[in-house]
Amino acid sequence: MIFLGLSSCAQKNESLYSKELKIQPKINIPLSADVQVENAAKIFVANFKLITNQTLDIERSNTLNKNYNYIVLRVNPTQKENYCIYKKEKNITIQAIDTKNLVFGINDFYKQYTPLKFIDKVKNNNEDTIVDDIEIPIEFNYCSSPDFEYREPYFSSNFEPNFREWNKTNYLELEWGIWGHNLSKILKNYELPETAYAQVGSERVKDQFCFTSDALFSLVNENVQTIYDSDHALNKYMILPNDNDIVCTCNTCKAAGNSTKDASPAIFTFLNKLAKNYQSLSFFTAAYVTVKEIPNFKAEPNVGIFYSTIDIQKGIPIEYSKYSKTFENDIKKWRNYVNNVYIWDYTVNFDNYFDLYPSIRVTQQNLKLYKRLGVNGVFLHGSEYNYSIFQDLKATLFSKLLWNTSTDIDAEINAYFHEKFPNKLAGALANYYTFVDNSFIISKKELSIYSGIHQSIEKYLDPKVFFSFYEEFDSNTEKNKYDKEFLKIGTALTFLKLEIMRDNGIGTYGYATLNNNQEIIVKNEAALLLDRLTAFSKSSNLKTYNEINYTIEDYVKSWKQTIFRSHKRKNYFYKKPFKVLSELDEDYTDISMLNDAAFGLKDYNTNWLICSVDGLSLKIDKEHIKGSKKITLSFLQDTKHAIYYPSVIEILDTNYKVVKKLKVTFDDTDLGTRELTLDLPTQFDDEKLPNTFILKITKSNTEGKNALACDEIIFN
Repeated sequence: MIFLGLSSCAQKNESLYSKELKIQPKINIPLSADVQVENAAKIFVANFKLITNQTLDIERSNTLNKNYNYIVLRVNPTQKENYCIYKKEKNITIQAIDTKNLVFGINDFYKQYTPLKFIDKVKNNNEDTIVDDIEIPIEFNYCSSPDFEYREPYFSSNFEPNFREWNKTNYLELEWGIWGHNLSKILKNYELPETAYAQVGSERVKDQFCFTSDALFSLVNENVQTIYDSDHALNKYMILPNDNDIVCTCNTCKAAGNSTKDASPAIFTFLNKLAKNYQSLSFFTAAYVTVKEIPNFKAEPNVGIFYSTIDIQKGIPIEYSKYSKTFENDIKKWRNYVNNVYIWDYTVNFDNYFDLYPSIRVTQQNLKLYKRLGVNGVFLHGSEYNYSIFQDLKATLFSKLLWNTSTDIDAEINAYFHEKFPNKLAGALANYYTFVDNSFIISKKELSIYSGIHQSIEKYLDPKVFFSFYEEFDSNTEKNKYDKEFLKIGTALTFLKLEIMRDNGIGTYGYATLNNNQEIIVKNEAALLLDRLTAFSKSSNLKTYNEINYTIEDYVKSWKQTIFRSHKRKNYFYKKPFKVLSELDEDYTDISMLNDAAFGLKDYNTNWLICSVDGLSLKIDKEHIKGSKKITLSFLQDTKHAIYYPSVIEILDTNYKVVKKLKVTFDDTDLGTRELTLDLPTQFDDEKLPNTFILKITKSNTEGKNALACDEIIFN
């Protein structure tokens, strides 16, 4: 009975390939197969050679020789599913709706029935992967179609053809003739008439277009034809107004339906005209800034909309957030208006590409919602051409989720790391990433795609767990010091540990301690980590860490300057009580950052108290700063964000009489930090320091809206 049972199990499989028995299939493509089908066949052959070191023959024929086993490759545009793979008797058929999906089906066959891994294709080295036998089931038959027709994880991993073919994704460079806010670039070489620009009041402004302009339409229409003629794969075109809130209200735009805040009618009029001229192409705009409402006329069938989640992507599944109802209503109204609704979503912290921002489960929940609402395309905005930590993991898992939203995330995380790294390191990475990804979705705290380290710590980044993981990761350095991917992860994790220490200031997870003499003592570990960050970044050739290309070199330099001048500096005001008299901004009410010894660098969203509605005035009791001889204050200037150094710093008594005053000299630095010192009054000064006094910091007198950013206030 045991023998019969074993025989029964054995009969479920048979050889696709056997070196010993000289069994291997042929590839069959139709006589009429075009070059793309032939290329798909060559991909099958290349895959086969990677794991067997054998080359398969490609046969062109409409009939099959009964003496051979075949892999039959076919294209059938009329079939329902994107691709099907089935075995009938001794032949295997892979059939798809087009050649792109035929390649997807071929790679899926290898994933399902052979030991071939994606990393084998990347390395293109078959020395360690050669097998002598490949067993496959006697029977199988399945088909597959994606949950979204357009699927793009916008990370550099996805820029590689091998990645896209293996992971079944799209790539904007190959499909979009015009993408994003690039209309201005398309038209930059033309002398546009005034009427092509938006009219605001009685003036024409060149910062925005008039979308009922015949001249504008003629030029865009001509460019669409030129672009499409250059490459017929470029079949999608995005027509967006420039990225501002200007709306044209000329007579023709108002007649189309424009209001002072809504440009939708004119833009959809423009899209409809293009759509009628090119009925085989697709034309999109974005529900963003001035495109909000549905026009009162019908959209052409080949017109679509991108819906950006930039205002609602807060690290919480949308359906469980306060934005849920509005979002669902918006998607439903656009689905009723156009055939194609694509989502533009976000998957990294653009202020810190080394922040893990582990949003895979959150993204999965959102994708399930998008699918349920009838969305048929998703663009997941990642770190583009820049490196972000675990970007390849994210790109891989997002690809799987875009095809099948019910993908098992835990299993895929584990499989990814074990395919890429040695077992010990893979286990540490898989366990930690699974932990933080779960922590991220469990937490109800918001974390926007532009956030400082403090918000990340509050959301998911437990310092105790991270420090323990970092130690475990670091124990693998010696064995992996020549692995480029390991070095990149090491760079990011070291940066992240320094950020946690910077945010914690003084204490177990901080960069320093405070001794009995009220002196800041910088830990040796801080200097070691800075040296390690420099070494890791140079070895991995990583130079920047966020969207606006702040450099690691400057980060290390700024850190060292700060801790060198902080070491053994007295800090009598550390965590002492005080009162704020000035009006604080709604989003900046945590006054503890003014005397917590956690320092700010050039990123405005970490450890800076930003004041835009008022200056900053503090009421301080003299008894809390005994022993102090001066005040040392830190400020940020970031002109891009309208943050400037202060104009005046004053010590006042409680009747607002000036005791001491410092006029700050003008500084035209665009981005920088600055320490300013004000001596406290001594017994020899005319005015003495009152028992209770006011420290007043006046904002810059720069014209227009501006803000003040203050970090540490140290009495030393």
